[in-house]
Amino acid sequence: MKLLSLFVLISIISSLCVCHTLLPQPKSISVGTDSVVVDSNFNIDATGPGAQSQILKDRIEEYKSLFFLYPSEEPVEPTDALSSLTVDVQSAEENLILNSDESYTLSVENAKSASLSSNTIWGALRGLETFSQLIVYNYSTTSYSIPELPILINDAPRFPWRGVMLDTARHFYPVKTIKEFIRTMSFSKFNTFHWHAIDAQSFPFEIKKYPLLAEKGAYCPWCIYTQTEIKDVITFAKGYGIRVVIEFDGPGHAAAIGKGYKELVANCPNYEHNINNIPLDPTQQFTYDVVNDMWTEMSELIEDRYIHYGGDEVVQNCWNEDSKIKQWMEDNNMNTGDLNSYYFEKLSTIAKDLNLQMVVWEEVFDLKNHDFLTNAIVQVWRDSATLKGVVEAKIKALLSYGWYLDRQSPDSKSHYEWIDTWQDMYNNEPFDGITSGTEYILGGEAAMWSEQVFPTSLQTRVWPRACAIGERLWSQKDVTDISDAKIRINQHSCRLSQRDIPTSPLYPGFCFTGKP
Repeated sequence: MKLLSLFVLISIISSLCVCHTLLPQPKSISVGTDSVVVDSNFNIDATGPGAQSQILKDRIEEYKSLFFLYPSEEPVEPTDALSSLTVDVQSAEENLILNSDESYTLSVENAKSASLSSNTIWGALRGLETFSQLIVYNYSTTSYSIPELPILINDAPRFPWRGVMLDTARHFYPVKTIKEFIRTMSFSKFNTFHWHAIDAQSFPFEIKKYPLLAEKGAYCPWCIYTQTEIKDVITFAKGYGIRVVIEFDGPGHAAAIGKGYKELVANCPNYEHNINNIPLDPTQQFTYDVVNDMWTEMSELIEDRYIHYGGDEVVQNCWNEDSKIKQWMEDNNMNTGDLNSYYFEKLSTIAKDLNLQMVVWEEVFDLKNHDFLTNAIVQVWRDSATLKGVVEAKIKALLSYGWYLDRQSPDSKSHYEWIDTWQDMYNNEPFDGITSGTEYILGGEAAMWSEQVFPTSLQTRVWPRACAIGERLWSQKDVTDISDAKIRINQHSCRLSQRDIPTSPLYPGFCFTGKP
């Protein structure tokens, strides 16, 4: 049975059309039957107001190198080869925000006509990636070509928030690793890097007003992201059309904070056997002073105004064991649930004062009083029923359930081969079971928790499985063919490998990455 399936798959691959090579699948595509050789001295000419953007210039130079990774020895007559692409960008604006226009139109008619047009540089970046996927290298003839001309692609994302979360608290990743990770995200048209900055195990972020947070809370003296490095990552990500949303989790998972400032966390000895049990102390003003100062410093680094305030898995019973906290709750006629609500109400005021938009985990929505979430975003990680409840309450939401990359069975299913969990992720439709309020679903995020991931294993844990999530968030709802997606994701995985990005294949085959 496996041999028969492989034979059928090879037969399909041998007759691939352009639509079987693009990932994520564009909104619309039409193809013909002609082909054109691509000149290895290919040029990209930028026009329009956006032509002066340094971001666009940098990405054009990078893509020119990605188009031609291997030597081309076949002589080509200039009149027979495609030698240039015109990129017309209608705006020079470089402000990257949620809902930035990422649409583009790409046309390749013949050797004399190839054009990419977009309203913004962000659309141009997405279009350049698509154009790069059209170019085919024939290693037998060492020549490049684009098949099935004329090609016309009109494309735009389905959702404005298409993210990947990386946990840098359970293991430390060098800045170089984070940058390469962000760069790889752009090749699958993700646009949001959710930086899960701190957790119970470590506090690796420099906070200048409270230096002991990192000095005592990080794994080692050099396992700290300085504010210069944080700003560098944010600037780098913007160069690939990717927003950075930083998360400082709380009030739970606060043990690392207590290493630097013990007075900030609850005292509950019976819960200390699990480092994840220790929460902040929400009863004292010092806690809010620290949170305010942390976000004040971060707000000066970010351009995007979204900040993730955490809120997941708070072990509230710990508060009952701390005599000081328990007395405060009694004095204020509160229980632990009320105290958790009180904490986030205070944080919502801090966010408003700093002109920041709150993002929180779904447990905050579960609180009895969550009126402060009116203008916030809730990230749902458990199930579609929770997502349905959030949007029915007319609160904006992100989907992450079924997209946890640290799990072998992300949706309670099993596979003989671990990478095949991409199919569960691909079939995870955000609108399933939701008949109203879909306009409140902004998109979603893949989540890479790092308990069992090193910098050396990070990329292969994420890719190509996250490519399935990238397509679900970019492509139209009716793009659901698993067999077709399998071919395209495997093709894209090979493409990433050709770009020196560690990734994994979906099935046996050959991926040309240069002659030995």
